[in-house]
Amino acid sequence: MPFVLLVLGLLGGALVTLLMLHAVLAEDTFEIATLQRENRELGQQEQALREKVMEAESPEAIAEAAEELGMRPGEEPRFLDLETGEVTGAEPTRKGE
Repeated sequence: MPFVLLVLGLLGGALVTLLMLHAVLAEDTFEIATLQRENRELGQQEQALREKVMEAESPEAIAEAAEELGMRPGEEPRFLDLETGEVTGAEPTRKGE
């Protein structure tokens, strides 16, 4: 009789252990699926942000932002010859002339 109780106890313990192992595995599987979904969403957000950065770095966007800030294109450079004191280059144009 004690041997039968021992075997039944071991079988019961094994079944409880298997049930707990199955529950842990199911929980881990659910967590993995959740993390994979979050990873996909973050990848999509990263791609959208990369596209925004590329758009903001385009020459058209930079020129538009500069205009909004009141900036204007620079004039042609003028150079000073230190030996002769002569200034060369295009004459600056003034607004209204």
